[in-house]
Amino acid sequence: MADLIPHLLRRAGFGAGPEELDQYRQLGYEGAVDRLVNYAQVDNSALEASMPAIDLTQKGVAGIGAAWLQRMLHTARPLEEKMTLFWHGHFATGDSKVRSAALMWQQNTLFRNNAAGNFHDLLLGVAKDPAMLKWLDGNQNHKAIPNENFGRELMELFTLGIGNFTEDDVHAAARAFTGWHARNDTFQFNARDHDDSVKTFLGQTGPWDGGDIINVILQQPAHATFLMTKLYRFFVDPNPSGDNIQKYAATYTQNQYNLAPVLQAMFTSPEFQAQSAVHGLIKSPAEYLIGAFKHLGITAIPKQTPGVMALLGQQLFNPPNVAGWPGGPAWINTGTILNRFNAANRLVTARSNDGTSWTPPTDLSAIGSSADQVVDYYSGLLLDSDITDTTRAALISYLNGSGGFDTAGSDLDERLRGLVHLTMISPTYNLN
Repeated sequence: MADLIPHLLRRAGFGAGPEELDQYRQLGYEGAVDRLVNYAQVDNSALEASMPAIDLTQKGVAGIGAAWLQRMLHTARPLEEKMTLFWHGHFATGDSKVRSAALMWQQNTLFRNNAAGNFHDLLLGVAKDPAMLKWLDGNQNHKAIPNENFGRELMELFTLGIGNFTEDDVHAAARAFTGWHARNDTFQFNARDHDDSVKTFLGQTGPWDGGDIINVILQQPAHATFLMTKLYRFFVDPNPSGDNIQKYAATYTQNQYNLAPVLQAMFTSPEFQAQSAVHGLIKSPAEYLIGAFKHLGITAIPKQTPGVMALLGQQLFNPPNVAGWPGGPAWINTGTILNRFNAANRLVTARSNDGTSWTPPTDLSAIGSSADQVVDYYSGLLLDSDITDTTRAALISYLNGSGGFDTAGSDLDERLRGLVHLTMISPTYNLN
């Protein structure tokens, strides 16, 4: 079997530098999957101790965005942060309306605490989350005048998908969640404002409240299919087969909505390990930038990174709408691809002594003395050696220049920076 550890770490995390990659290789593929999925067994205290204090009194999300990027870069539990990112796109909530860094970070922590846990518990937590209640107008959902925003999105975007509920179900769900409000930035159930009368929802009748609505939704076969399709597209393949989805839907329901068994099954499946799956998804901006930091040994998040993320189409804590980021080909367009190229250029040309930039080596003895050896080293580091003969030849030609490649030449630093930039803007580096 080809070395699939880099592929696994890109999909179940944000890629890995040489040292981290070696640690996972020593575990073997099955051991690496186990460590990633069962991350509660992994000590993450070094990350927690290194996290700077976050100013949650600020308006805007640059501060918490930088803090989350720092977690992505240094966590010993990559899948925990990757699933947190998945949930942020799934339960898309924006500070543009919530207007509170504290509440957005509280929601982010909710996602992290339930990242690969039980979906029922996560969904119930989201329904009571103050940021979500503000985002989808929970405070305007009253017994006398139900507000249907959360009830609709709960089914359409979070659990069932279009076509698996009716307008009557939306209205019944809204009535069930009346009185679920946010007061003083905490969840508060207002019993006097709650409609406790009988409701018919998805064919079941009773005096349902919000918790009952969630229970009924999760019993629907359409729910397992809907959620497993989103997970599969995020981690495995944008074009899943029905048989594959039903396989994971069965695992999900048999395990009472626990997600770790599903993820374990996905990462050990033939379809995930197939060579056709390697570099088969388009990297999100977070995957692109955090992966680059890891590959180049950058240890601190450059100050401009949250702004760069926005230019690349993924401003953390401000998804474009309630449906989140569409992902896939939407990450690459005439504007964002140029911004990616510029971001890569800034990254490889920056010079600092604070861990926010990369310095090319001056001694290439561990890499090689010829242009082809250096190209092979960096294509291995950045592309897992997934490089065409044509691209390899072009990079060797660039490194040689007009006068050949001189490891002691005065332009060595400039040539290495240019080589890494060209590699980072190649099609393969933009794929996961």
